[in-house]
Amino acid sequence: MPVRQPSARGFFAAALLVALPLPALAQGAAPCAIAIVGATVIDGNGGPALADATVLVRDGKFAQVGKRADVKVPECAQKVDGAGKYLTPGFVDTNVHNAMPGSAIDYARYWDRLTDIAIEGAQLHLKYGVTSIRDSYGTLMPLLAARDQIKSGKAIGARMYVAGNIIGWGGTFSKTFRGRDPENYYEEFLNDQITQGAGELMPWFGPDSLRVIVNAYIDKGVDFVKIGGTAHSQTDPGLVFSERQFKAIVDAVHKRGLMAETHSTTPEGMYIALVSGIDLIQHPEVGGVPIPDEILKLLDEKRPFCSIHGNNHAGRAYQQAMARSTAGAGGAGGASAGAARGDPTELRKWPKPKMTEKGIEDSIRATNSKVMRGNAEKIVKTRCPITTATDNAVAGAPEFARDPNAWGAREPGLGTLASIESLVEFGMTPAQAIVAGTKNGAKALPHRIGDQLGTIEPGKIADIVMLDADPLADIKNIRKIRMVMKDGAIIDRDKLPTNPVMYRPPSAVVPE
Repeated sequence: MPVRQPSARGFFAAALLVALPLPALAQGAAPCAIAIVGATVIDGNGGPALADATVLVRDGKFAQVGKRADVKVPECAQKVDGAGKYLTPGFVDTNVHNAMPGSAIDYARYWDRLTDIAIEGAQLHLKYGVTSIRDSYGTLMPLLAARDQIKSGKAIGARMYVAGNIIGWGGTFSKTFRGRDPENYYEEFLNDQITQGAGELMPWFGPDSLRVIVNAYIDKGVDFVKIGGTAHSQTDPGLVFSERQFKAIVDAVHKRGLMAETHSTTPEGMYIALVSGIDLIQHPEVGGVPIPDEILKLLDEKRPFCSIHGNNHAGRAYQQAMARSTAGAGGAGGASAGAARGDPTELRKWPKPKMTEKGIEDSIRATNSKVMRGNAEKIVKTRCPITTATDNAVAGAPEFARDPNAWGAREPGLGTLASIESLVEFGMTPAQAIVAGTKNGAKALPHRIGDQLGTIEPGKIADIVMLDADPLADIKNIRKIRMVMKDGAIIDRDKLPTNPVMYRPPSAVVPE
């Protein structure tokens, strides 16, 4: 796959982005540190906030954190006024999709720009304070290229960790993902770019062969492995792997020192994942039925990371789902349709027919938003560490959209903020929601990087979000972002994304 490399001019422009203009220093010397003075620190550990504090950042890490009177700021430091501001650690999103266009048309139009699109997604996350992301399903090679450019400093963006395919699934044009087989060779080809040899053929094999497939897939350079325990649809109870197959895959992943996570959206799928030693469950609240007590008990005992995708069934997204559900309540015709319209006329008084299995399936789909919300409210009461996740994805090609301005629950960065907010709707305190979106999310990152970031403490990597209002008083204040710092550098948010593709200005959409 061709990967577009940024030009030398692009590298220079990116370097200029890293920091805001600095105050003049003696003889033009670079600052020896950055000191944020007078802010209230919410350190991500869940304890009381520290008011009138100074945070000293040196060499990309927190050097000192304490009361203003207790931290001596060197003369050579760049000083940032934090009076009236609130600091949290950088946010973490544990499930995004930065290189997964929604249609074959988008793939065809932007095939040679998938790496640029993945970087664009990482930059949009960073713009809204999300400094680390786990990309758990998408086109592998462009994602690896984007990850490596950000890691090397050739591109700016949230640090990325990549899984590629959900192993055992096909790509986005497969039966496991969209409920029907690819319709042409092009869609088959696209599926293979995602699966990379770890797709829908896997369930045919026994444990020994699955270990070989998993190791070959890991050798491609992924940071963690996501396993398809069930098919994509949350109202489809079909399993992808048997219990012994699933455990063989988890064991193979662990033997390579990586984390194993799963998409398992039925009670039995979650049971298999939990007894097999899974490390993280994506959207454990998502399912067609209420989560059973047996599964809640296992979550409480096994304590995998529970990545709740609340942006999709809280706030505005939930309101819209309820509106759609109400609008469709009278769609069956006859007297019920008349009642839904406020029309008292009855055509006849026949008894309703017996509910069919298809009718039951339809009712599951119609009530799914309420079920997911109820499941989330139960899961946050267990002892599984909650993280925030979203399914955030870069928008489709604006030139092919009926409404390129349409609101979406999964916009990069913004969806993450909504997911953190949702946890308060589900019963957590604002402090607990911030821990979920920072410390817990960092612990869920691969390669034990979570030991080095996620809280504002000396020695940790200096990722910071500065807010204009107190998120402990109102969690929605996480949207009032004044400044973002990643790796100890202040980001010029106004210049992100640096090379827009899907978010470019209207004048650049259609060439003249």
